[in-house]
Amino acid sequence: MVNDDIIARQKEISKTPMLDRIESIKEDLYAAGDEAQELRHLPGWASDKMAEIGLYRYALPPELGGENLRAREQIEIIEAASAIDGSVGWCVQISSEINALIIRQMPMPLAQEIFNDWNALVCSGHGPANGPNLGRGVHPDGDGWRLNYQGSFASGCQNATWNYLMGPSCIDDRTGEPADASFMVPKGEFEIIDTWDTSGMRGSGSHDVLMADCYVPPEHLLPGRSLAPSELWDNPTYRNPTHAIYNKSAVALGICKGAIDNFVGLAMGKVPWGLSTSLKDQSVVQYRVGEAKAKLMAVRAFMMETQDAMEDHLGPLPKDGGRLIPDWEVFWPALLACTHAAQTCREVVSMINNTAATTGCRMDSPLERQLRDAQQAANHALISYRHYENIGKTFFGHDKDPSYIALTQPV
Repeated sequence: MVNDDIIARQKEISKTPMLDRIESIKEDLYAAGDEAQELRHLPGWASDKMAEIGLYRYALPPELGGENLRAREQIEIIEAASAIDGSVGWCVQISSEINALIIRQMPMPLAQEIFNDWNALVCSGHGPANGPNLGRGVHPDGDGWRLNYQGSFASGCQNATWNYLMGPSCIDDRTGEPADASFMVPKGEFEIIDTWDTSGMRGSGSHDVLMADCYVPPEHLLPGRSLAPSELWDNPTYRNPTHAIYNKSAVALGICKGAIDNFVGLAMGKVPWGLSTSLKDQSVVQYRVGEAKAKLMAVRAFMMETQDAMEDHLGPLPKDGGRLIPDWEVFWPALLACTHAAQTCREVVSMINNTAATTGCRMDSPLERQLRDAQQAANHALISYRHYENIGKTFFGHDKDPSYIALTQPV
């Protein structure tokens, strides 16, 4: 268990519902989103303010100063933040998600070391490195390991207190196989390589992280399959194989909601050039907003329904009669729902932007940023359009994608 002051602080802030806490700093989050576009990462003052209201801890168990929320509540939080700004919402989801994922197999002393810091924020760069790099090599060194590794997509790394590196992404120099350990590297021992120069999710700070000749002592090691379903914590979220997936889709839901709301506000007053009626009085605009709302609400309901079903299916810990891994017939709808939400939200935001016409393309329009962010969110590998095929082929008797099987395997 973490220090008493962390526990007490969490109990106090939890008296206010998280959505109300987000609302209380809404204007700050708007400002943070604007500044992040220029910096290409979330500014430090904003990350601190988000940490202050518990936006990085809500998925942690109470013993670690968290709120122990399940998937539905996590989705609602990420959605609310992403409706304000996509990059802000992305930083909420990735930091709360990784903070929760890494404790699945983590020894309590290490969890205490990390989360005794209220502002604990763990980043993780696992994508292919950009530009010259040291590769993906690691090897044992005494009781610890030595890393020479660079990885991309380390969202939130500028404000991170630790970097997490999973064994399957590393190559053991001795064997040429994935490493049989995973690694926690504290701030100051990993370097940020400025590589994130994108249009969508521009403010997420998803740069590369470099660990050159970095020694990881034994007390900072995790198992190679460190994200395997946990038998340490009773919340079924820690056994949910779509935890990292529904988080990404929740960002897409929020961006889509924000875009619809912003368009309705625009349409209330805009009279398009060459016309005599406002957007709000045009039947095609009314039709498109109705369609957009229906599509958003449908994919949101699909996601919520399948995540509730997943976590109800998993139930309590196996020792108390629950399941460690879900049945395939419960898993695939939850995965499909996440993909469908992201891809549908991308389509809806594009339609809304098209309906706004030139106004939606101006750099000072929130619709312009939301168009870029919706596209980038839907590009993420975990919610890519490719999952339609990967799941669809199983209906014809083809084998399941090996990565899906790996998500559900125990240590």
